[in-house]
Amino acid sequence: MDDLTPEQLFLDNLELIERIATHACRWSRLRPEDKEDFISWVKLKLIEDDYAVLRRYEKRENATLRTFLTVVINHLLQDYQNHLWGKWRNSAEALRLGHVAERLEQLILRDGYTFDEACEILRTNEKMELSVAQLADLRAKLPPRSPRQVISEEVLRFEPTRELQPDQRLEEKEQRLDRRRLCVALQRALETLPAEDRLLIMMTLQHKVSDIARIQKVEQKPLYRRIDKIHKVLEKALERQAVRREDVKRILGFLNKDRDEKKKKRR
Repeated sequence: MDDLTPEQLFLDNLELIERIATHACRWSRLRPEDKEDFISWVKLKLIEDDYAVLRRYEKRENATLRTFLTVVINHLLQDYQNHLWGKWRNSAEALRLGHVAERLEQLILRDGYTFDEACEILRTNEKMELSVAQLADLRAKLPPRSPRQVISEEVLRFEPTRELQPDQRLEEKEQRLDRRRLCVALQRALETLPAEDRLLIMMTLQHKVSDIARIQKVEQKPLYRRIDKIHKVLEKALERQAVRREDVKRILGFLNKDRDEKKKKRR
C-alpha cells in the first residue's frame, strides 16, 4: 500500500469501508434510510480536504488499514448521531463511576436499548469483562434520567396536521410514497455504475463540481463532460425501471443542481 495515492487507497477499499460502516451501524438506533445516508457520509468525510483522513493513515506504521478505518468510522458514527439528535452528556455520577458506567448509561438512555441488550453489547461486542450482576449494580447507582425522545425529521416533515382533511392526508401519503419510490429507483440506478462513477455522483450531491475537480486534481470542463455521460447512463437505467419521463427529469434536475445554479447566475 505504500505506493498507493490516498485516492487509490480509497477506491481500492470501497467495499471494506462499506462493510465497516455497515457493521458500525449494527448496534445503532439509526433508521434504515439514516444508515444508508451515514455510509455515504462516511465516504464523503474520507475524501474531504484531499483525503486528509487517509493521509493520516499513511503516516502510521503499526496499524492495519482495517483497524484504522474501524476506529475512524466508529468516531464518525458518534458524530453523525450527535448531528441527528444533539450531543449527549453523561451524568456526573456515571463519570465518577468510570467508563463502563458511562457506556451503560449511553446505551440505555441515549440509544434506547433495554438493560439486557446493553449487557449483550458491552460483554460481547465491547469485550467488557463484567458479569450481568455487576452491570446491574452499576445501573442501580446511576441517577434516574428520562430517556432521550427522538423524533425523526421524516416524521416532522410528513406527519399530517390535525387540520388536514381525509383527502388531503391521502394525497400527502401518496406523495410520500412516490418520493420513496423514486429514491429506491435512483439507488438501483446508481448501483449499476462502476464504483468511481457512483462516488463521483455522490460527491456532486455535497460539493460543487469546481471543488471536486480541485480535490481530485483534474480539469473542471472534462469533469463536467464525464458527469453528463454518467447522467445519461442513469437516465437509461431509470427508464428501464419504468420511471415516468417527468420523474426522470426531476431526478436528473436534482443531480444537475450545480449546473442549474451556474445558469441562474449568468442570467
